[in-house]
Amino acid sequence: MKDQEKWLSDLGARLKSEREKQGLTQQTLAGKASTKQDYIAQLERGSRNPSLRTFMNILSALDISADYLIYGTSKERTNEMSELINNVTSFLSRRSMEDATAYYDIVRFMSKYVDSDSE
Repeated sequence: MKDQEKWLSDLGARLKSEREKQGLTQQTLAGKASTKQDYIAQLERGSRNPSLRTFMNILSALDISADYLIYGTSKERTNEMSELINNVTSFLSRRSMEDATAYYDIVRFMSKYVDSDSE
């Protein structure tokens, strides 16, 4: 399977999963997203590439993030990561440049071992 076909297939599977999780029919989602039921069906099968307008309408209709639909990143995970980044930024902003650089160097050093363990 080509990369684009895999991407469309994965996007379609996530779209269908989220639609079903929210208890919506294809027809209902189509109405909310200002498109047609057969177009939603084609997207879910991965046989169509959504236009930007339709993609944005679907995101709005399902109240989900683009990164979830494209990459499968959950909204909760994205929010948790944003909060973590904000906390780290706040922590480092109260430190001297030398200390902040030292923390950064430690994290980079440790990440080599974490990354190698997960392989």
